[in-house]
Amino acid sequence: MKPSISVILTSWARPQYLEEQVERILNQSVKPVEIILWYNKPPNKLGIFERKQLIRFKNDRYVKKILCDYNFGIVPRFTLASCLEGEYVCIFDDDTMPAERWFENCLEHVDKDRVICGTIGLRYLSRTDLKTEKPRMGWEAMNRKLEIVDTIGHCWFFRREWARFFWDEEPLMRTFGEDIHFCAMLQRHGIRSACPPHPSGDRSLWGSVKPELGVDNVAISVRSDRSMDFWKIVRHELERGFKPVLLSPKVTAEP
Repeated sequence: MKPSISVILTSWARPQYLEEQVERILNQSVKPVEIILWYNKPPNKLGIFERKQLIRFKNDRYVKKILCDYNFGIVPRFTLASCLEGEYVCIFDDDTMPAERWFENCLEHVDKDRVICGTIGLRYLSRTDLKTEKPRMGWEAMNRKLEIVDTIGHCWFFRREWARFFWDEEPLMRTFGEDIHFCAMLQRHGIRSACPPHPSGDRSLWGSVKPELGVDNVAISVRSDRSMDFWKIVRHELERGFKPVLLSPKVTAEP
């Protein structure tokens, strides 16, 4: 029996990428059973015409649309995951363009290694300030094997039943840091965060083949006021027991 995958997309300020993103998802070597678009009310700069374009595009007949006249932010997509049909869920940021074997890549590891998979991954280097390993795992490091990390971003591939763990505790913020929070909650249940292989010689496995899309002027993570928020959320999870990969004592077997 083929694995069933539900996909969640969000759209807010980058409607120009939606058509290509849907096409890439439909072209996966493992086809999804459904694609859901969570459409937050766009910024005021988008007029009526642009909003119509957002919900009428090539292959939109394959997309189930949830249209909101209010911007509920980035958290609802994780809540929505529990309601879907697939055995697995893949949530994409609106700047993420998966190569054709990305789902196949994630399925290779999600159950065997009990991990949530992402296309970019951070490992923290300090408990007292915001220092992270460079390059990041995923498309930057082009890791050849599965790499365990602390936080994944841009894409989250996981078993649908794990979605309920997001609400083990209320997130510190509902407008930022949902990736940090979800990874911390999953760790409590023995589910690690990981970047599957992103080999330089085989981009068909990559979670995004256009990483440059995520650094435009609407990217939440590049705003000047976000570094402090980032550290607040990391510190919040550390205080509640989150254990970073590189900062936790290694357990060795007794002879």
